[in-house]
Amino acid sequence: MAIYREYQNRVNVPDTVKFRDLSALLHELSNDGAKRQFEVFLGELVVPVMVSSAQEGERECHIVVLTDDDIVDWDCDNPPPMGEEYSQILYSTKLYRFIKYIENRNVAKALLKERGLKNIRIGIEGYPTCKEKMKRRPGGRSEVIYNYVQWPFIQLSWEKEEGKSRHVDFQCVRSKSVPNLIASLGEPT
Repeated sequence: MAIYREYQNRVNVPDTVKFRDLSALLHELSNDGAKRQFEVFLGELVVPVMVSSAQEGERECHIVVLTDDDIVDWDCDNPPPMGEEYSQILYSTKLYRFIKYIENRNVAKALLKERGLKNIRIGIEGYPTCKEKMKRRPGGRSEVIYNYVQWPFIQLSWEKEEGKSRHVDFQCVRSKSVPNLIASLGEPT
């Protein structure tokens, strides 16, 4: 806010702005506004989706942000591949517009880190919204081809023990009953 204070000190007439780096002032004001706005989005839109995932035992959430009037039309018998069915869909034109700016994504990511969330990714990726065409494969099996559109997403985790290894170590333990397995089978060495 130092730039904004410098701006306030330089203003002589209410309608006149005298400022060396107007871009820096507007950037800082935008960051402050983005932080306040994302706090609202977080409380009203994002946290309820996270709570819904947590209540189902999940430790992470992948939210795709669509506009208010977008429609997702999937074939129930042939959903799209790659796990999109596990994504949460959030319909909000305002959040969609917010996330499309890289600077806003950076502000949002910093705020989510402050709140203790981990593995935060905010960006834009392809998401299947509707089926484009259906093909019949040999053997009567059908394949649905989906239309992928670029949409903003938020992915994050609240897993407490993320640093612990998921690797399982197996130890070789010598058996006291059979000191040499090959000898016990009676095979020559």
